[in-house]
Amino acid sequence: MARLKITDWKKPGTRIVVTVFGALFILSAYFIVYTDYTYLKVSEENSLSRLRAVANTLALQIDGDQHKALADKYKKQGELHSNTDDTLYYAIWKQLHNAYKANNLVTEISTLVLDKPSRTFYYVVNSTDKPYIHDPYVGYHKEFLEHYETGDVVHQYTDEFGTWLTAFCPIKNAKGEVTGIVEVDESFALFKAESRSIMIRNLLITLCIFIVTVIVLLRYIRVILRAEEKSKLQIEQANLVISQKNKDILDSINYARRIQSAILAPRDEVFSTFRDAFILYKPKDIVSGDFYFYSKTETRAIIAAADCTGHGVPGALMSMIGNDLLHHITRDLKVEKPSAILDLLHQGVVNILKQDGKQTDTRDGMDIALMSFDLKTLQVEYAGAYRSFYIYRKGELIEYKANKFPIGNTQQERTQFTNHNIQLEKGDMCYAFTDGYADQFGGEMGKKFMMKRFQTLLAQIYDEPVDVQEQRLDQEIESWKGNMEQVDDILVIGIRV
Repeated sequence: MARLKITDWKKPGTRIVVTVFGALFILSAYFIVYTDYTYLKVSEENSLSRLRAVANTLALQIDGDQHKALADKYKKQGELHSNTDDTLYYAIWKQLHNAYKANNLVTEISTLVLDKPSRTFYYVVNSTDKPYIHDPYVGYHKEFLEHYETGDVVHQYTDEFGTWLTAFCPIKNAKGEVTGIVEVDESFALFKAESRSIMIRNLLITLCIFIVTVIVLLRYIRVILRAEEKSKLQIEQANLVISQKNKDILDSINYARRIQSAILAPRDEVFSTFRDAFILYKPKDIVSGDFYFYSKTETRAIIAAADCTGHGVPGALMSMIGNDLLHHITRDLKVEKPSAILDLLHQGVVNILKQDGKQTDTRDGMDIALMSFDLKTLQVEYAGAYRSFYIYRKGELIEYKANKFPIGNTQQERTQFTNHNIQLEKGDMCYAFTDGYADQFGGEMGKKFMMKRFQTLLAQIYDEPVDVQEQRLDQEIESWKGNMEQVDDILVIGIRV
């Protein structure tokens, strides 16, 4: 058995495997990233809400007038050495310190005052054990200036000490004037560390799920791949059988073409009698349901254009039956009258195909135009089954119409075939043909060529040499057909007397 190759990218099964695993990987990565992002976002919003609440509470508790008095009292760094050296400072410090401990903060809480002329913030009170009143607040945030009167939050920012979150609220006096702000900080590094821990945990969980999924899927995928490989081998074997059968069939049909060509009268023999003539013969398939017949008696030359039911192999079988019957009628029975020939041909087809209605109900048969020429007297006799006989004389079309019933097919009402006796004139151009030329689809609109267009074409070329006529007819139908398929066998016989 052929070895499975999962790395064969041309195999549909491989593409399925890659697609499934790729989708699982993308979903896993998305899940991990989204979880980490969501956790950090929620943690940040919760922390900022808590810091804002602490800052708001302290801002409401601190007396704004006392805070301003304290800021105005100490204008130099280091003037206050201890939290207890000033009772006003101590009272505010106590509030900050209690809030610091109650909220389990790890960074100090401070109050700041803005010196508007210098746009500098200075510390006033902080929750640590040692005061540093009037020390400048280095690297303050732009939000402090922009929202000094209303308060705000500062989202994640990073400095040399780590990543932080900040909330601040204004301290107001009795008149509603802002005398400072309460600033509360919190380190965000802890949340980031915890987020990394959660992400690693999710990564490990996802990896385990991914591995288990891969193991489970691989079992089924290997089954699919084996089935695919088996199916591929079966298809290849079937294709080999089909290819061989097609070759055998084509060989048989090509051999049948040789047989069919052999039973048709050699063109040299036809042209030895009709020296100014052409035969345009274009089978749709390898073998043809159209055929031309030629036979010469002591006094006459008989020629016919026949169209058997169907085309390809079925039509070719009928053509061989028709050709054999015509030879028997004209050579063995020595019948020369076209209507009598067609009556006998009809009866022969009915007998051979058992169309008497007792054993079979086949409606196979043929349409035919059959002419019997006396070239010495320039007389021709004609009879036809659905196939007319044309004569072009001095620019005028003379049409002799056929009987409207076929050779064979007893289901259709019929009488004996009509015999036409015609006196030709020197230079007359005679045509017999099947319906394949007029029925060919093509042109800009994909319509049939039609008999009217065929008659017009013959009127344009009938005075040309016969080899030029054959070439023009061939070129015209090929141009009309274009890229479309040939729909039927084509046969046109032209004879100038």
